[in-house]
Amino acid sequence: MNRAARRGPSRGPARRGHTVAWLLAALCLWLWPAPQAIAHPHAWIDVVVVFVTDPDGEVTAMEQTWIIDPTYSRYLHDDAMQQFEGATPEEKLANLGVEILDNLGEYHWYTEVHADDRGIAVRPEGLPQLVMHDRQIRFQFRLALAEPVNPRTQTLRYAIYDPTYFIEVLHEPATPPRLELSTGPCRLDILKPRPDPMIVARALALDYTQTGEADLGRHFAEKVTAHCD
Repeated sequence: MNRAARRGPSRGPARRGHTVAWLLAALCLWLWPAPQAIAHPHAWIDVVVVFVTDPDGEVTAMEQTWIIDPTYSRYLHDDAMQQFEGATPEEKLANLGVEILDNLGEYHWYTEVHADDRGIAVRPEGLPQLVMHDRQIRFQFRLALAEPVNPRTQTLRYAIYDPTYFIEVLHEPATPPRLELSTGPCRLDILKPRPDPMIVARALALDYTQTGEADLGRHFAEKVTAHCD
């Protein structure tokens, strides 16, 4: 089932118009034509998360794959072909990926990680990959944790979201988040958002040219907790 069918009619009809920034409200570097919509969000990402552990079974990093909706994938692809250097389309997309990852640093890569009640900082590790597959951009990167987390003795939690809710980020339903230890896989529970109706109304009231308050996206974020017995 595609993302539009899963979300139902609440997004509103899309209409072509305006030139707007997308991955920089978050990414603020380039502009391209994009469809208008009557409410936030205006772009959609399905995310796949795999945790990386060390030989002691402590979590040291998380790998994320962002699967971007076809409409914005097309604009990103076309922009990369026109604006970025590279001898091949693949090289141009790779350079776009590097720039996206760098610019997302201002927004902590849309990622919050907690061990018990402590926030754990993250930072990119290695080069990202950005490819076009089946009409959708797949953006893959690794975030290293500032300190390892033992998921058997600490409660590991995370959320991935655009603070302004210009982009909606939800886990890809066919590929749930994964954390495996030598003793077996952990259970990762996804808590679906239940925003207050007044928050929903505020989001719906924003037109395409407006940005939500700095913390609007948190109300619509899926929150994930790991249970490693």
